[in-house]
Amino acid sequence: MTDDIDLRLKALLAAPERAPDAAFTARVAQAVLAEARMRAAARAAWTRFAAEMAATASAILAFVLLARTAPPADSAAYIPLFGPAAAGLLLLALWVAVSVRPSGARF
Repeated sequence: MTDDIDLRLKALLAAPERAPDAAFTARVAQAVLAEARMRAAARAAWTRFAAEMAATASAILAFVLLARTAPPADSAAYIPLFGPAAAGLLLLALWVAVSVRPSGARF
């Protein structure tokens, strides 16, 4: 007798069958797509960062080598016009000028 009551209660309390939720499936698919795009953008950003760091390291190394080969300056109060420091400052200024984006630019 208890089995019959249990079966009846189970039938009465069971959740009705529903069709799959298409909106939920679409949201999950959109979230997966957004995550894949973010992962690709992060990978591209890290690749760009690595390339810029390699370029920076090579520029610094070039100026260190130039500074070692240059004759000592007569005065420490000014930067000689044709020395490695002046070339480094010029390169840094050009780099900043080229890499600055306008405020409304998109990445």
